[in-house]
Amino acid sequence: MSKKYGCVLLAGGKGSRMGGTNKAELIINGQTFAGMIEAELDQTGMPCYMSQGAYDQEIPEGWTKVTDLYQGSDGQYLGPAAGICSSLVQAEKDGLDGIFCVPCDAPFFEAGMIGKLQQFITEDTDAVCIRTSGGHIQTVFGWYSVHCIGLMVKALQNGNRKLISVLEQLSFRVIDAADAGISERCFTNINRREDYEKYCKGRLHIVIEGKKGAGKTTLIDRLISETDRRICGYRTKILKTDAEGYRHVYMYPADKSDTTAAQEIGITRRRIISVNDEVFEDLGVKLLSDVCDDGVIVMDEIGYMETGAECFCRKVIETFDRDIPVIAAIKDTEKEYRYLQLIKEHPKIQLLRLNEDNREEVYQTARRIMETWEDRGKSR
Repeated sequence: MSKKYGCVLLAGGKGSRMGGTNKAELIINGQTFAGMIEAELDQTGMPCYMSQGAYDQEIPEGWTKVTDLYQGSDGQYLGPAAGICSSLVQAEKDGLDGIFCVPCDAPFFEAGMIGKLQQFITEDTDAVCIRTSGGHIQTVFGWYSVHCIGLMVKALQNGNRKLISVLEQLSFRVIDAADAGISERCFTNINRREDYEKYCKGRLHIVIEGKKGAGKTTLIDRLISETDRRICGYRTKILKTDAEGYRHVYMYPADKSDTTAAQEIGITRRRIISVNDEVFEDLGVKLLSDVCDDGVIVMDEIGYMETGAECFCRKVIETFDRDIPVIAAIKDTEKEYRYLQLIKEHPKIQLLRLNEDNREEVYQTARRIMETWEDRGKSR
C-alpha cells in the first residue's frame, strides 16, 4: 500500500533575530519568501499546510491552516518543533503518513529536493533529514512520519523544543546533501537582518546554464543589447582551429567585438589539452576588477578550464558577492566541480536552465530580473 505525504511551510516564528519582522513576508526579486516557497510546494501535487504562530498569514488557495497546538507555560511559541508536531497531528487526521517541512526563511528552496529526499524513506523510517557539507543537520527541512507525534508531544509538554533530541529517540536517517544530489543553496536561511541585506536587498545576478548549442551566448547578446549599462567582464571564444583539429580558446574584454588583443587561455580537442592559467590570473582578474557601479559584468563562459587558476576562481565568486549585476553563462557538465557548484548555489544568483525549447521563457525571466536592477538602483 503506497504511502501518502504532505508538505508544510513553517511560518510560526516571531522573527526575533530579524527585529520582530515577519520573515514570510520579506521580499526578494519582487516576491515574498512565502510566495516563492508556496510556488515550489504546489509543484509537488501533495496536500500543503501552512503552520502559523506569532503572525496570521494569508493562506494560499487549496492549502490548510495549522495553528500551534502546543505553547509554553507563559503562552510563548515553542518554535519549529511545535509547528511540525501540530502539522503532523493535522496530517494524520487527513489520512497522511508523513510530511515534508520547509521553513519560511529559506526562499531558495526548490521542489526537486522533496523527490530526492523521498527516495531515502523506508518502511521503518520515522524521519529523514539532510546534513550539509559543514556538518549541520537540517532538521527543519526534513521528512517526518506521523509516528513521531507521541514523542514530540511529550517533549514539548516537558519544555523540550530541540528537534534533534527527539529524533535521536526515533528511527532517524541523516543523508548528506551531496549523496542525495541536493543543492545546498536550498538550505540558505535568511533569519538575520544582515543576511537579508546581503542576499536579498541587493541585485540578483543572472546565470544561464545549458548544453553546448543551447544558445547561452546568443541570449547574453540579446540581453546586453537591451541595457544602457556599461558592459564589463570577459568573453571566451574559439578563434582558431588548426589542421589537426585542435581548437584554440581565447579571452577578451566583453565590451569589445574586436578580438585582436585576445589572449589564448587553452587548447581543446574533445577534451582540454592545455590551459594557460596565467592568462586567467592576469587578464581574467583584471577584467573582473575594472568594473564600474553603473555597469553589468558579463562572464561568458564559466567552466572547468580555469579551475587551476585559484585567484581567478576566487575573483569570480567575489564578483557574485557584490551588487554590480552579472550576466553569466555556466557550463553544463555531468562531472562534479566544486567551483561550479559554489556558483550555482550562490544565494545572490538566479540559475536559469536553458534548452532549445525554453529560450523565450528564459529570456522573459531574465528581462524581469534586469528590470529589478534599475528599480533597486533608484531606491538607494
